[in-house]
Amino acid sequence: MDEWRWEEWIPHLEELRVRLIRAVIVYLIVVGVMWFFHKPILDFIARPVGKLYLFNVQDPFFVRLKIAFISALFFVFPYFLWEIWRFVEPALYPHEKKAAALVLISALLLFYSGSLMSVFVIVPRAVQFLLSFSEGFTTMVNANQYLNFVFWSTVVFGVVFELPVAIGILARMGIVRSSFLAKRRREIIVAIVILTAVISPTVDMFSLLLMSLPLILLFEVSIWVARALEPKGEGSGV
Repeated sequence: MDEWRWEEWIPHLEELRVRLIRAVIVYLIVVGVMWFFHKPILDFIARPVGKLYLFNVQDPFFVRLKIAFISALFFVFPYFLWEIWRFVEPALYPHEKKAAALVLISALLLFYSGSLMSVFVIVPRAVQFLLSFSEGFTTMVNANQYLNFVFWSTVVFGVVFELPVAIGILARMGIVRSSFLAKRRREIIVAIVILTAVISPTVDMFSLLLMSLPLILLFEVSIWVARALEPKGEGSGV
């Protein structure tokens, strides 16, 4: 019986292997393309600081390589999800396919929304705030460290923007209820503002409000999503 089950899994494992290899090949091809576009990409993300510096002889190569790998990942990520979707889709029932597709598309759109907000709003504001303390100093921004800063800021806000998806899944599982979220609305909004101030320091209330407002709107959307997906009637969950 165990041998029969193993043989039954072999075609699926082979398909998974083929899809992984194909995804890696596509990714490496895009990395190769991005290698030749590192200059405009670097000029774009370096606009908040004006000029970046290198302090080691190996940095020009590794900075260019890092830009190629990170930018390629940003562009190829939807294709990775597509390969995963094509692998798991045959095992799903029709109603499960619709729900899973909606979750994947929503998660993808929200992640890119948060990432773009980080690149166009959060990073420039944060850089402006941090460099405001450089009076009396000659500031030379390390290109390698700055790329790490931009990358992690983009990832953090991309993940934070997944709030409606995460709340929807928790609500569907009965762990969180919309009534609890609505009841604790004030406390959660204050927590969102504090979190925004911590991860993206800013110098004025207008900038803080500008960064907090999208997350507050996402929280309001999360309440609606939880109300639509939570099990009806009295159930478990906070």
